[in-house]
Amino acid sequence: MKARRVAAVATGIEAMRRQIVRLRLAEVLAGAFALERAEAAPLHDLRIACKRLRYALELHCEGLPAQTQAAERVMAELQDLLGEIHDCDVLLAMIAKGSGEAARIIRRDRGRLLTRVRRLWRTAFAVDGALDVLAAYAGFGSPQGSPGIAP
Repeated sequence: MKARRVAAVATGIEAMRRQIVRLRLAEVLAGAFALERAEAAPLHDLRIACKRLRYALELHCEGLPAQTQAAERVMAELQDLLGEIHDCDVLLAMIAKGSGEAARIIRRDRGRLLTRVRRLWRTAFAVDGALDVLAAYAGFGSPQGSPGIAP
């Protein structure tokens, strides 16, 4: 997944910061469908989008409202969990349609990780959750729920 380019249309530091965060958050939200489908490539793309948003938040953390800073920690955790799922997917591909015990254990672990990601996602987008607050800051309003994934 290629990063969208940030068009420098905003004037002023705060407006540009908000524009960057909004664009990177939009990329994350666009990838949320992956949580339902649970396919390897879209989940990996979501991980990359989470990484970009996380780094944008780290870069601009001093200028962001204090309420939005929890989003950086959520992005780090989502990125880590999605990375572990990707590791499972790579191992499963190496086993090549494995039907043995190793494949069963990896599939089980992947399922548990996906459950944790989905739970974290719902919590982060709950009213006043870390990503709910970030979405409001970025101008999306409060999604009040879990975009892209059923409760």
